[in-house]
Amino acid sequence: MSEIQLEGDIIAPDYSKSIHESISRWSFTNINERPALTIIPNSEQDILKAIDCARDHALQLLPAGGGHGFLSPITSKTLYLDLKRFNKVEVDSDHHTVTVGGGAVTSDLIKACTEQGFYTTWPNSNAVGVVGCILGGGNPTLFGLHGMMIDHVLSIRLVTSDKRIVELTPSSTGDDLALFNALCGAGNGLGVVTSLTMRIFPLKSLRLSENGAWIRRLIFPASEIELAAGLFDKLQPPPPPMVVSLVCARAPPTAPKPGAPLSVLTVTYFGPPEEAEGLTSILFEEGTIAKAITSQTVFTPLSTLNDGLNHMNIHGGFKDIQSAWLKKTQAETIIAAVRKWLDFTTQYDDAKRTTLVLSSSNTQKQLEIQDTAEGRVRYCDVRDRGIQALVISWFNETETTPAAKDFAAGIKALYRQNTQTTEFPRTILNNMGPEIDAGELFAEHRVAELKRLAGVWDPTGLFWRPWN
Repeated sequence: MSEIQLEGDIIAPDYSKSIHESISRWSFTNINERPALTIIPNSEQDILKAIDCARDHALQLLPAGGGHGFLSPITSKTLYLDLKRFNKVEVDSDHHTVTVGGGAVTSDLIKACTEQGFYTTWPNSNAVGVVGCILGGGNPTLFGLHGMMIDHVLSIRLVTSDKRIVELTPSSTGDDLALFNALCGAGNGLGVVTSLTMRIFPLKSLRLSENGAWIRRLIFPASEIELAAGLFDKLQPPPPPMVVSLVCARAPPTAPKPGAPLSVLTVTYFGPPEEAEGLTSILFEEGTIAKAITSQTVFTPLSTLNDGLNHMNIHGGFKDIQSAWLKKTQAETIIAAVRKWLDFTTQYDDAKRTTLVLSSSNTQKQLEIQDTAEGRVRYCDVRDRGIQALVISWFNETETTPAAKDFAAGIKALYRQNTQTTEFPRTILNNMGPEIDAGELFAEHRVAELKRLAGVWDPTGLFWRPWN
């Protein structure tokens, strides 16, 4: 390959290492071969040179932020553009905005905002790339209060396939505006985002006690799944400041009973504790507490709110996330899903870290945004659905792949059996698998527009995207 002159790093394939040692990503899924080349740019000029290199050698360019994307395949025809040095985060306290680099992860964003007394709509994983999350739909912790991450993007700086550097905003016109809207929720493969700016909100507006979110958590043994599922249902729909989650996972190796199946019911309230306690009285009843392994109420600063999920951020292993957005659930359906999960994680020993998650938020703000001119053009078709059902498959042997896919598909179908026949099944782009049709992501007119925009902004298919 011809010599490239740039300030960043150029990494050729190392055949002395295994494929999975050659590229560090959250999941081994879809890492099929070593990339032809990895480039770690220092500047936008380095990105322009990487575009030339990809085009000259007929490679497909794959920008990577946090490294948590598992949908995009890596092959011997991939130029892997690692944006980890574009990790600058700058808070503008006067204008209540934050500018986030294309390689910044959630922990970078949280630290910068909270140190200045602000917060915004960020993912619930510290290691997820902020830009990548927004390009793939965005799924923030404060969904009920502020809507999706895409609703608060104010500008996007992008390097295009024809080597232009453009600034896109809601005030742009023509195909520039169309591209801006598409990048908010469906932006994979339309350019290289080097930074974006979004709204931030004062922490004091949340009226937190002890500067922390109020959290009530009960951990139940598998034998009490009927109780846990019933409590989750009784807490629906939550008010806007509340998030309710039910997680089914096996106890970690450090637990008193490693591998024991558990159901963890958590209520997070972004407001005064007296309000939270009044809304969750059923979680303080003596009969309920008596059946829990543990029950606790804590105040957690927003700066550390995601830390409890850090064990999920480990790179490696075969992982996949499948999701279904729902308007409602039923306790009987939750119980049936958990039983399927118990069977799967018992039969496949290498898949014991597979996890089921139900997360529920209020949809009032989402529906308000949907009625605005900007809300209608952002790429989000799940605003009327407040419950997200996730299947996080995690296994170590490639032979388990078919069973894991069947299991995840079965769980999604189970949850969706309660939906009306007139409702389209929905997921978000970041949770899309290769077998999922684009019609599960967006309405038909959005899919057609995305294909049109790909022809305008990347007619030669330089970038990888789900609908190449």
